[in-house]
Amino acid sequence: MRMLRSSINWRRLLLAGPVLTAVAVVASYLLRGGGVGDAPRAALAETPPGPTAEVGVRKGQLARDFVGEGPDGSTVRLSDLRGRPTIINFWATWCTSCLAELPDFKEVQQELGPNNISVVAVNAGEGLREAKRFLDDLDAPAFRVVMDPTLTVSDAYAVFGMPTSLFLDADGVIRAVYVGQIDKDLMREYISAASTGTTTGEPPRKIRLITGVARDHVLTFDDLGDGRVELVSKGLRCDDSYCADDLVSKFGEGTGILSVERFEAPDAPGLRVAFDERVLTAASVAERMRVALEDRGDPVYDEPLQLIEK
Repeated sequence: MRMLRSSINWRRLLLAGPVLTAVAVVASYLLRGGGVGDAPRAALAETPPGPTAEVGVRKGQLARDFVGEGPDGSTVRLSDLRGRPTIINFWATWCTSCLAELPDFKEVQQELGPNNISVVAVNAGEGLREAKRFLDDLDAPAFRVVMDPTLTVSDAYAVFGMPTSLFLDADGVIRAVYVGQIDKDLMREYISAASTGTTTGEPPRKIRLITGVARDHVLTFDDLGDGRVELVSKGLRCDDSYCADDLVSKFGEGTGILSVERFEAPDAPGLRVAFDERVLTAASVAERMRVALEDRGDPVYDEPLQLIEK
C-alpha cells in the first residue's frame, strides 16, 4: 500500500514509540527544522558493466550507479564499493523507524567487519545540519553517507516510503529489497544471501513501520516573453523508476510548439519551449504539459500535479 507523503505521520510515530530505546531523543530530531540548501546534490552516474546487462533498481538487476557526498565532504560512488556485499539504506531524521534501524545496521556491520560489508546511508531530502546531528550521535565511522537533498537518487530508486534497504552482492547485483524497519535476524539473512549471490524471495508478512517521503509535486512555468516559456518539474526526469523522454518528444510535435530544449534547473529538470503566440500562450503551454504529465503518472507521487507560475 502506498504511504502518505506527509513528512511526519503522527499515527506511525505513536506506533513506533514502543520499539525505540530513546523516544525523547528521537522526538528532538523530529522537531528540529532546517533547509536543504546547504547539502551537496547527489547525481545518477553511468553504471559500469557487471555480470548482468540489465541495470536498474529491482532484484536481480545491476544496481543503478550514483555519486554523492557526505556531511564530511567525502565522495561516495556506489560502483566503487564492488568487491564486497553492500547495503543501501534510505533514511531521514524525521523517519522514526529509520532512527531505530540504523544502530542495528551499525551493530551488524561491526559483527561482520566493515571490510566484509559496506553500508551506504542515503539521506533523503534533508540538509547537512539535520543529518550531521544524528550521525554524530550514531557514531558509525564505517558508514558511507550520501546526502540526497533533491531526492534524485531516492526518486530513481522509487523510494516512496522509508526506511528502504537494498542488499547488493559483491558484483553490485541487487539480491534483496526491504521497505520498512527490518529486524536484525532478517538483516543477517539478507546479507548472507548477498554474500552468496542468491536472490531472495518475498519477505515474511508482518506489520512494518514505514514513513512516507515528503515530495512537492509541482510544475512551475516562467513566461520569458516573445513566445518563450520555461517549464520545471521532477516529472520531466528520466531515471530507473520513470522516464518522460518520449512524452517530451511527443509534446514537441504538438500544434503551436516550435522547439523544445532541455536544461537542468538546481532541483529538477526543465524545458525551454518556444511557441507560436498566434496559437498558444505561456499558460496554455504549461497547462498542456501538466495534463500530459498527469496522464502519464509518476510512481513516486500520489497527489495531483500542481501548476505554479513563477
